[in-house]
Amino acid sequence: PHGPEEKRLPFADSASGMAGAETLLALGLGLVRDGTITMERLFALLAANPARVLGVATGTLAIGAPADLLVLDPHAPWQIDGNRLHAKAGNTPFDGLPVQGKVVRVFKGGTALPLPA
Repeated sequence: PHGPEEKRLPFADSASGMAGAETLLALGLGLVRDGTITMERLFALLAANPARVLGVATGTLAIGAPADLLVLDPHAPWQIDGNRLHAKAGNTPFDGLPVQGKVVRVFKGGTALPLPA
């Protein structure tokens, strides 16, 4: 990630990249609501496929698999605000966009993790 000083340059001179992890699920759920992809496809793209590519035993719900889960409210509305993102730079082309879908609980190996404030 790059800090704000590296991103506030003219486009051609600025560092590449943008904040994305915090907006990925809500934007993906928008594709589901629009009928572009199914919920099953979204979670394959976000969990099963990356796990397979990385060769890790996660990304699926199966007996004996690690209980790495998230609980989400797919209808919870919020507005993307680059200033409130936890990413180092906070830069996003979606600043100000109203979206739906919030993670309400995260479990890693069956243990609940605290969500960022």
